[in-house]
Amino acid sequence: MSWREVLLGPTYIRHRRLIAESKTWNQAQIQAYQSARLAPLLAKYGDNVKSKASYLKDPERYQRASWPILTRTIRTGGTTASPFAFKMDTYSRRQKERAYIFDIWSEAGYRPFDTRVVFRGNIGGHLIRYNRLENAWQISPAQLTRKTCPDVLSVLRRLGPFFLHVYPSSLFTLIEALGRSAFRSLQVCGVMAGSEAFPLKQMESFEGEYGIPVAHWYGHSEYATLAKFCHDCGGFHFYPTYGVTEFVQFDEKRFRIVATSLNDIGTRFVRYDTGDLARPSTIDCHRPFPRVDGIEGRVQEFFLDRDGGRRAFGPYLFGIHNDFWDKISAIQVVQRKSGRLLIRVVSRRSEVRSWLEEYLRQRFAIVDLDFEYVKTIERTAAGKHRFFISELRHGPRE
Repeated sequence: MSWREVLLGPTYIRHRRLIAESKTWNQAQIQAYQSARLAPLLAKYGDNVKSKASYLKDPERYQRASWPILTRTIRTGGTTASPFAFKMDTYSRRQKERAYIFDIWSEAGYRPFDTRVVFRGNIGGHLIRYNRLENAWQISPAQLTRKTCPDVLSVLRRLGPFFLHVYPSSLFTLIEALGRSAFRSLQVCGVMAGSEAFPLKQMESFEGEYGIPVAHWYGHSEYATLAKFCHDCGGFHFYPTYGVTEFVQFDEKRFRIVATSLNDIGTRFVRYDTGDLARPSTIDCHRPFPRVDGIEGRVQEFFLDRDGGRRAFGPYLFGIHNDFWDKISAIQVVQRKSGRLLIRVVSRRSEVRSWLEEYLRQRFAIVDLDFEYVKTIERTAAGKHRFFISELRHGPRE
C-alpha cells in the first residue's frame, strides 16, 4: 500500500478489505449483511419509499451528527431539476468512496494514484492544473480551444503513460478537439468514464478502435448506491457493502432504483427513490453482487461552440456543486444556433439575476448566452425535465 493510500485513513482501509471479502460472499451472506444494517434504519425512518420531496420538506429529520466540523453541505440540481442540498460526511465518506472508486477503476488497469488526466469539470480560469497529492492533471473543458490544443498536446505527450478520467461524452469531445491521430499518439493506458450513460456499442467501438480498456460505473450525488459495469455480462453489479439497493416495479419492463445509504453521519437516505430506472437482470453472471441489465439515467448530450466544435454538456452544468442551485428553482438550456445558447431560468429572486448571468457567462465562455426568465419549465411524465434541448437542424454531429 502506497503512502498516499495510507493518508486516506482507516475508513478507506476498512472498506478496501470489505470489498475484497464481499467478492467471496454468496447471496445469503449478502442478504444477512444488508438486513442487519437496514432493519434499524427502517425502524427509525419508516419502510415507505421516499422521494426527494420528503427530504426537501423535512431535511433535519434525516440528518445525524450534522455538525459543521463533521459535515459539509452538498448542493446539486438533480434530474428532477429541484435544487437539493444535503449534509455529507466530511471525512469518512471520502475515504470510503475512494476504496470503491479505485476498485472500479482497476477494471481499466488503474492502480491507486497512477498518473491521471481529468477532463470532466471546471477548474476556473486555468487551462491545466496539477494536483500533486492526487497525482492528477486537470484540463479545463471550457479553456480547451483550437488555440490552446497544441499546449495541451505538448503536456500530455510529456507525461508518458497515464489514465484518462472523463464523462463518456467529454471523452469524445477531447478526441475531436485533439484529433484522432494525435489522440492515438498519446500513451493512454485506460479510460475511467462515469456520471452518465455509456452505450455498450459505443464503448465497444471505442475499445476496438483505440485498444484502450474502459472502466464504467453508475452512482449518484447522494452516495447511497454504486454499481460497476461488468465487461463479462454487459450489465451493472451493485456493491452490497456500499449501500442497500432495491428494485421497485415502475412498468412492465423497468424498475425504479431505490437506495439506502449506510453512512452514519450526515443525511441518511432510507429507501430513497433515486429517480433512475433499471432493466431487470435476464442473464447469469459469475460475479455475486446484485445485477441489472442496464440503467436509464443521465444521457450524453452535446452542444456546438463558436468554432463549431462539439462540447459535452454535462461538465458545464452538472459539474456545479456550489450555492448556484440555491438561487434557482429550475433551469433549461436550448441551442438553436451554433455558438449560442438560450438559458431558461426559474429564479427564486429577481435580485440574483445579474449574478446568475455573470456566473454562467464565465462557465460557458465558449458560447454566447441569452437568458429567458420563466415561471415554469415543462416536465416529462416521469416528473423530470430536459436540461438540454438541441433545436439545430442536424444536431451536433456524432
